[in-house]
Amino acid sequence: MRHILFFLLLTIPAFGQDIVPGTIVSSIALDTDQKETYALYLPRDYDENGNYPVVFVFDETRAGDRAVQQFTIGAELTKSIIVGANFPFKDSLKSGLKKTEKLVNTVYERYAIDENKIILAGRGDGALVASASAYLNQKVKGIIAINDAYIDKSLFTRSSKIRFVLISGDEGPHYYKMRGYHTVLKSSASFAGFYEYEGGKDWPDAGFLSAAMVDILMNAGTPKEQVQEYYNSDLAFGELLYRKQKHLSAFEFVKDLRPQYKNSVELDLQKELLKAIRANAAFKAKRSKQTSVKYAEILLAEDFQYYLEEDSKNSYFDNLGWWNFQMSDLDEKIDSTAVFEQERKASIRLKGFVKSITEERYEEIKSQNPKISQLLFMNVLRTLVDPENQQAFINAISLSAKEGDVDAALFYLEELLKSGFTGYELLYNIDGTTALRIGEEWNAIVKGYLGKSKFYND
Repeated sequence: MRHILFFLLLTIPAFGQDIVPGTIVSSIALDTDQKETYALYLPRDYDENGNYPVVFVFDETRAGDRAVQQFTIGAELTKSIIVGANFPFKDSLKSGLKKTEKLVNTVYERYAIDENKIILAGRGDGALVASASAYLNQKVKGIIAINDAYIDKSLFTRSSKIRFVLISGDEGPHYYKMRGYHTVLKSSASFAGFYEYEGGKDWPDAGFLSAAMVDILMNAGTPKEQVQEYYNSDLAFGELLYRKQKHLSAFEFVKDLRPQYKNSVELDLQKELLKAIRANAAFKAKRSKQTSVKYAEILLAEDFQYYLEEDSKNSYFDNLGWWNFQMSDLDEKIDSTAVFEQERKASIRLKGFVKSITEERYEEIKSQNPKISQLLFMNVLRTLVDPENQQAFINAISLSAKEGDVDAALFYLEELLKSGFTGYELLYNIDGTTALRIGEEWNAIVKGYLGKSKFYND
């Protein structure tokens, strides 16, 4: 049945495109209603009578063809099929898991897939869906989680067959979370690899994804000549990173080739490249700076965790000045020149970390029948760590009004409008502000930013 369906699909255009091995097809309908689609890449030597590994890719931007593009080098190296979902996963994890199951089952029926070599990969929210799906499908061979993951250690006690690769951008919003997962997983039989790349808002270089696929698919039974090809590809990518002056990434990547290939191939070229990187003056300077910056970064991250717990528990409004100073200092370093690149990256990581733990703490407090003062403190703090969090400003206005602090409510109203908020009707429906929003000061502020107000228009 699988091969019959495949034949039909080959003879029917996919949104005007024939499926040709070695090319990316951007949109193929998942079912007859064509509401949900996926992108596809078949390796150049694809044969419908064969059996191929498959990577299902889930991206938070729903751009399946872009995601597939990043995996094509790995696809040709490992002779794998790549499938990229063109639908979002932000509704809920439960919804995402259902969509994943449907995609996997549908694609399995259409193409020549080896059921023992199914890999799920994702970035951001897509990584949460990909990693969580492993708990529901014991056929999954591996997970490639980029910039986020859903991990429960019970998965690895239940089945050590699943191979897990973590990839984290050094400016990613979940950098500390991914490093923590690395620490937890590296002693597990399921751990296959960890990579750190420069940036965090975009996909990692294709070489990292190719290496991750190799980490999952290579085993003791892999033919020697195939292992040599994998090694040559990884080494070439390490050299490319070095030539592009990504010295720190190149060093870590090339260094990690030794434990993976030491019993299979001759490592002279790996040793030579590693020696060249170590001797490079730019690498030495970056490595030295990284060491000092990392130490200060860890200390500040620990301070954030400690003071968040104490200040939120006791509603220490007087300490908000400290938080404001720290956020301003981080912002200044983020906006600094490339001379301070290490500090800039550390500051980006710390900002992402503070936003994350503040939101987690806020959700925790909300579930504990908190006092208004606690909720107000947390919402004010949320505006400090993330000035674009408009809902936090709205909450601060509402809670300040309920506490009878008119000046604070008006202050946060203006700060909300400064952030670019344009929800005119919503401003006149904020809970607890009935008396305020019919007053002259409220309307003067609204009119000053939006050009109109409901009252006092003279």
